[in-house]
Amino acid sequence: MEKVKVEINNKQKNGHMGTLGMPYLLSVIKDSDLFEIGYHDEMLKTARHFRATTLICNGKKVYLDFWEYPAPTYTVKAYEKDFDLIIKIQDRYSDIKPIHRYLNRKNILPKSKEELKTYRDKIVPWTFFPSKMFERFIGNEEGLLKKSPEVDRFGFFCGKPWKSRHKIIKHLRTKGVEAVKSDQGNKAGRTFTDKEFMNNMKRSKFGIVLAGRASMVTDAKNRREIDYMMLKKPLLLNYKPKYYNELIEGKHYLYFDEDTDLDKLEKEHNIDEIAQNGHQWYLDNVTPSGAANVFRQILKEKLDI
Repeated sequence: MEKVKVEINNKQKNGHMGTLGMPYLLSVIKDSDLFEIGYHDEMLKTARHFRATTLICNGKKVYLDFWEYPAPTYTVKAYEKDFDLIIKIQDRYSDIKPIHRYLNRKNILPKSKEELKTYRDKIVPWTFFPSKMFERFIGNEEGLLKKSPEVDRFGFFCGKPWKSRHKIIKHLRTKGVEAVKSDQGNKAGRTFTDKEFMNNMKRSKFGIVLAGRASMVTDAKNRREIDYMMLKKPLLLNYKPKYYNELIEGKHYLYFDEDTDLDKLEKEHNIDEIAQNGHQWYLDNVTPSGAANVFRQILKEKLDI
């Protein structure tokens, strides 16, 4: 397959401070043999513009948005830029009727249903990325799995106690699953050290991941999905994340809510197979070679280049 020429913004080529995933995924593109890399100085100035970047792919403009909120994709300036394609990492698939109502009610992007439908047709998700704690093991996944402690717990959850998580955390606790409040990204708010956190993950039978922040147009996906797939743990999610190459419920992960009988999961599902399927999805979609292949796939299928 002929290489695609990809031009990256010269000031953002190494990412932007605080924009999770940008350094990793731009490196995926820059270091891949699938692309001929060049640089440009074009930048769209809009709300949260530093959370996204413009890629020029064989002359066509692709907006790559990493932010977990509607901006910068859902801004008037981005809309008027008329990009050929928008890849929003946290894109969420929803019907156009609630999207139209949401964007107009909040005056985020006050357009007609038809205009928003046309705009939405240009937006796709891509892949995701691991936490900083796990990124150093990419390419050495087998080393990560060596000398793992004995699995002696169903699972555990440690994270921010957002209101949207209260009911599911209560459900986990009623089943004896450890669920603690923490802000692991802030040293002052940490409950576990990185070593302790990883040890707890390795000791877990299931990789429990709860929905992150989301909106009508942004997904709730979480870096822990990737971390647990690297560890070959069967994912247990209380949301259904969307990717360009789908993460399929029942194949790559198990969905649960407040009504799920956690005690029956292992009897009703082949969790070893689900764990292996999830790990393979990670290899095919998240590793540098996998993510680069998916990016090339998107350009071919959406822009015919």
